[in-house]
Amino acid sequence: MAVFTAIASAIVGAISGIGFTAALAAAGTFTLTGMAIGVIAAGLAFGTAKLMGVFDIPDMGPDPGTKIQVAPSTDNRIGVAYGRNFMSGPITDVEISNQNDTMHYCITLSELSDGHDVGTYTVNQIFWGDRKLNFTGANVTSYSDPNATARDDWANKIRIRVYAGNTTSAKQIFPTSGAVNATTMMPTWNTFGTSHYTMEGLVFAMIEIDYDAENGIAGLGSMTFDITNSKHNPGEVLFDYMKSTRYGAGLANADIDITSILGTGNTAMKGYADEQITYTPKTGGSSTIDRYQINGYLSTFNSCMDNIDDICRNAGTYFTFDGKQGKFKAIPNRPYSTSELSSAFQLNDDNLIGKISITSTELYNTLNKVTVSFADQNRKDQTNTIVLETLSGDRNTGEPDNNLEYRLPLINNNIHAEQLGNLDLSQSRKGMVVTTVGDFSCLQIDAGEVVKLSNSDYGFSDKLFRVMKNKELLGQDGMISCELLLLEYDATVYTAPTVTESADEDSATGIITNDTVDQIYTPNAYQHYFPGVTQKSTSGTGTGAKFDILKDFVNVTYFVPAVSGSYLANGGSGYNNGDSIVISGNQLGGIDGVHDCTFTVATTSQPVGYFQTANAVSGISFVIGGGGSRKTIDGAIMGDLATGTQVSETPADKTDLNATGTFKDLATPIDVDLTEVDSGEYTINNNFTPIGSHQGITTADYGVGIQGDVTFADGTVTTDYLDNRTRFDDRIDQPDVLNSQTTFTVTDQMESVSLRPVGFNTSNQTAGTSQRGFENMKVDFIRLRGGDIF
Repeated sequence: MAVFTAIASAIVGAISGIGFTAALAAAGTFTLTGMAIGVIAAGLAFGTAKLMGVFDIPDMGPDPGTKIQVAPSTDNRIGVAYGRNFMSGPITDVEISNQNDTMHYCITLSELSDGHDVGTYTVNQIFWGDRKLNFTGANVTSYSDPNATARDDWANKIRIRVYAGNTTSAKQIFPTSGAVNATTMMPTWNTFGTSHYTMEGLVFAMIEIDYDAENGIAGLGSMTFDITNSKHNPGEVLFDYMKSTRYGAGLANADIDITSILGTGNTAMKGYADEQITYTPKTGGSSTIDRYQINGYLSTFNSCMDNIDDICRNAGTYFTFDGKQGKFKAIPNRPYSTSELSSAFQLNDDNLIGKISITSTELYNTLNKVTVSFADQNRKDQTNTIVLETLSGDRNTGEPDNNLEYRLPLINNNIHAEQLGNLDLSQSRKGMVVTTVGDFSCLQIDAGEVVKLSNSDYGFSDKLFRVMKNKELLGQDGMISCELLLLEYDATVYTAPTVTESADEDSATGIITNDTVDQIYTPNAYQHYFPGVTQKSTSGTGTGAKFDILKDFVNVTYFVPAVSGSYLANGGSGYNNGDSIVISGNQLGGIDGVHDCTFTVATTSQPVGYFQTANAVSGISFVIGGGGSRKTIDGAIMGDLATGTQVSETPADKTDLNATGTFKDLATPIDVDLTEVDSGEYTINNNFTPIGSHQGITTADYGVGIQGDVTFADGTVTTDYLDNRTRFDDRIDQPDVLNSQTTFTVTDQMESVSLRPVGFNTSNQTAGTSQRGFENMKVDFIRLRGGDIF
């Protein structure tokens, strides 16, 4: 057996039993029967791999080790996150407490990257769906929607802590103060303590949620954690993964050429990746960034070899086994210096003992376009795509379009994606591949090195090639030789591209506009009720109030706004008589500055935040066809929006209510036949104008709503199947109008619904009339469906 083959056999035997041997054999790094030594086993860019005929289509089968949030399952696996990731993970424990009002969750996010040394973890942001959560300590105080509008509906109802390493308070990474043991966040864990529930070697989140269906908190939403692991240099990542016995290859230092991976010079993976490249930030100017970084999630569902391949491919690095040392090593795909090229190994007739076979890419297989997808950190790791093409002047005559599509799973920005994509596209067009056999002196050549090839038959004089494979051969006569696979080398492929950072999610950059095209209006232009909107501006100093705005479809203006819900909760503070308040039209189904609603504070009193609005409300409420320059409704606009079913009733005034806080029927029930209407979700709106007086009293309570009894096809009747009632307590002044809105889902099993307007009024009777109750009542039962264009 040849000496380097013996070394390879010893290494394979040494690492057997740790799950790596089979992966290496499958990848072709070691085939003991064929004695393949020094094969480039990982790191080949897709275009280069295709050129050499070793292109593999990635397995797109199910992967239970991804970073998305998944339900509990015994098939789930925990991956390892390096650099910055927007991620979630498997739900690993759930409990309920507080008389079924509080849910407790544990989400395991990642393995702790401690194969070499532990990275430093930082929680940047936490999202519930598309809403960014805002915290005071571990407590959610508000959330910001995609428009950066802050809402406090969830204040003090969600608590989150994140840990890295175990459940002790010392491992809490979020929040950075007020640390407690993770076990305090889960009832059973708290009973048995940190010695029983350890979560060792894991990064995980503990979440407590108080049930509040009215504000949309009825379970665990889709959680996303923006977390940075300080370990993102590709060399450090590769070494960490190779060393780890828990989630990686479990190799010993003796099996690794550590200098080639962690060295600081540009001949090492770490040093070359740390070099700075220039780019244009999304905000303009100029900045620099590491040449390569790993920002992604390695799935432990994949083989060790696949993960090593991904690390190296996403860092422009080859990974090989050096038979001379008997060690694995990394070789950056970089340009050689003048001195390195001058001293490069010379291949010629003196040491080549086999024929030279040359292949080049056929014209119809030459790549001239690559489409690279990646997770973009500027879009919360949603997929972004770049398309890179060879300039028409650089194409061959008659060369057809040939596109290669692939994904870089460990890249999170277009700067690195374009760096790698350009290198891949340029290298793949250097299509000459040479196969030859050298004598035993060629054993000193490392795979990944650049060599010089001279041959008069082909006109080669010190032509440069990169060695992609050096396979040891043992002849029947006992002579050792080397089979060499060479790829044409050209330093120009390493020219860095000019790159501008991608814009943030929802940025208008790049959207083509045309002022001659009519405004495309959204369906909420037809919405009647806008609850809980916030002010755009005020002439005073008041802040924090929320308003219920209603549209007048006939006059194309707004109803008098009311403070939303309980005055104590939503009245804000600092408002004074005469303050002018502006609500953006953007919150009211229109355009900011064009369809704004403006009104004036009429009265204020103690406690702070109690006030009413003046009747003088201005602003065009933007109902298509109603006002402004547009007097007709275009079919193209209305084609996708039509009234499916509408029932509108105006019950008679109710003037004889007693001054109690108990809901009473206000009108004769409104019967709706459901057998002739489409199944689906319907909206029910109610408007009520109170009758009465506040003379001689401090405050009064009001309530309005709708209840419905449903008759089913089998004859059964469910009383109060629909029950939507809203209270307006402790009102200092009588409201001009009260409104409630709810949804009602019609199913095929329903025959009819009997709608009953309900309410109460504790104000004094109107002087001289002895009346108390409601007038100008209206009930709308409506559903919007897709329409037709005629």
